[in-house]
Amino acid sequence: MNKMRLVRDKKWFFQSFPYHQIYMDNDLLKGWVSINYLTDGETRYWDYEKAGRVPVCGKDMVWLTIIPDNKSRCIGAYFLPNRRVSTWYIDVIDSVGIDEDGVVYYIDKYLDIMLTTAGDVVIKDRDELDAAYASGELSKAQYDDALCEGERIVNELASDIEATEQYCIEVLNCAEKMIAEDRFTIFLDIDGVLDIFNPKQAVQELIPQAISNLKNLVCRTKADIVIISDWRYGAPQYRERALDYGYRQCIKHWDMLEAALSKENITINNVTPWDDKLKNRTAEIKKYLEEHPAIKRYVILDDCFSDDFGSDRNIQKHLVFVDALKGLQHENLEEACKIMNLLR
Repeated sequence: MNKMRLVRDKKWFFQSFPYHQIYMDNDLLKGWVSINYLTDGETRYWDYEKAGRVPVCGKDMVWLTIIPDNKSRCIGAYFLPNRRVSTWYIDVIDSVGIDEDGVVYYIDKYLDIMLTTAGDVVIKDRDELDAAYASGELSKAQYDDALCEGERIVNELASDIEATEQYCIEVLNCAEKMIAEDRFTIFLDIDGVLDIFNPKQAVQELIPQAISNLKNLVCRTKADIVIISDWRYGAPQYRERALDYGYRQCIKHWDMLEAALSKENITINNVTPWDDKLKNRTAEIKKYLEEHPAIKRYVILDDCFSDDFGSDRNIQKHLVFVDALKGLQHENLEEACKIMNLLR
């Protein structure tokens, strides 16, 4: 039997997409729910007799996974951008667990059922189930249980496909309400991340590729951006104080930064506090998190010139170190996505 992680990082390589998992206990469901938001990628299709060629994954699709307690099934409902179900892929499963990194997984028992709103019912991998029983991998009881669960899935879910779709829509809506406050935040340094700092230049030059990489990350993760750089002294809320401190250059830097990011449709959502009592960036981010307790998922993009965040190990776990001689690179994006999906 195979172990399948709901983050879908082994077969589908969805680990760079936003991922949420929650345990739901209400009138709709008692069990695990996960959501994979596919914010990019080419469309892939499956072919059915009645429905024809239907999308299974692609840009702006959503994968909803439902694992009800006390049932041996994992329901995958694949939503189109219009929030209607394209197809279902339902695994008959043996058990459910949680990996060391916190990701829920299930043990697949080979037999699968595929459904469409057009009425297709496809029993898949019966040969693998038979082979597992013949080899002794599955006992007679496990084999019979898998067949019975397959029949129950068809009887319960395929008999009224409109009701099944409506149920999945309601679970998705409920789950999204539960995670609405769980937005992903990027704490962004500038020098060494979006530029290669040059002390001989009064105004730094932003690297187009670094901005492009940032745009890729923001679009892929739907993230909020909070500036942690000294450039934030030029932000509107700090300008009067910046002038009092003689930080006119920070105002120029801020205006340049805002214009460059706005050109790429990247919004700066906020900045960390400017408080002389806070001695380093670790303290500033910690203060910001205290003031915004809804933030659970975040990364810090920093070249660590002034602070390596070692004074707070919990915050340091969210750090993506950026080489100041290169600026933001693609591998930094991959690390950020991994942190996004695995750390709360």
